[in-house]
Amino acid sequence: MTLDELCRLHGSERAQALNAAYHFYNHARFRGSDPVSFVWKFTDQQDREIAALCASSLAYGRVASIQQALKDLDQRWEQQPAAFLLQASEREQRQALRGFVYRWTRESHLFGLLGMWRHMGSQLKQELQGSRNARQSLASLYPLCLEAAPEDPGHLFSNPAAPSACKRLAMWLRWMIRKDEIDPGTWAEFTTPDCLWMPLDTHIHKVARRLRLTRRQIPDGEAALRITRSLAKHCPEDPLRYDFALTRISMGVH
Repeated sequence: MTLDELCRLHGSERAQALNAAYHFYNHARFRGSDPVSFVWKFTDQQDREIAALCASSLAYGRVASIQQALKDLDQRWEQQPAAFLLQASEREQRQALRGFVYRWTRESHLFGLLGMWRHMGSQLKQELQGSRNARQSLASLYPLCLEAAPEDPGHLFSNPAAPSACKRLAMWLRWMIRKDEIDPGTWAEFTTPDCLWMPLDTHIHKVARRLRLTRRQIPDGEAALRITRSLAKHCPEDPLRYDFALTRISMGVH
């Protein structure tokens, strides 16, 4: 199935094609080129939470560059993210992260993000429990998260109340809440994927407009919401099940 072929389908034919694409791409063999593969390295729940938060936050730029940055980070916390965050002192953490650079991300951003999670992780998970709208739930805690962070995480932790799409935040939640061969679903037991919104960037926005999932001309939060609603017509309980497949189709991955 190519993107051009999918664009020509409507109604039940498109629904069938989307579901067929989901079942085709929902296999571990396709996740190696995606940052989510970093999360699958770990089996412990706390390790996965921290790995997913960092991997999604750094998921911008070329895939190879993202993977190299995550490899660097993994070496710094010695393949033990939870032990690094919960047992090492702040001084030891600063020392381990010293010199980390990935594009416009610096060590202070990562230190702030990790410190925020150390202080607020349990409260964030509690807020998401049973949520029907993850974005609204997290927005209420965003000011407290910034107050708890020892450094400003900056672009690594978007404000859910802002009009932007908050792509990396949406991606992190997709990984944590959805559960299949692509998304680990570490939090699948206490909330459901119908609370999620589309991880939207300029590329997927163009794809979505071609598929008439939205007419909105800018890839902002409203566009992400409209795309999510359009996909929910095909699968209301799990609209983001099509996200990974649509990305692969648009990239020509077979």
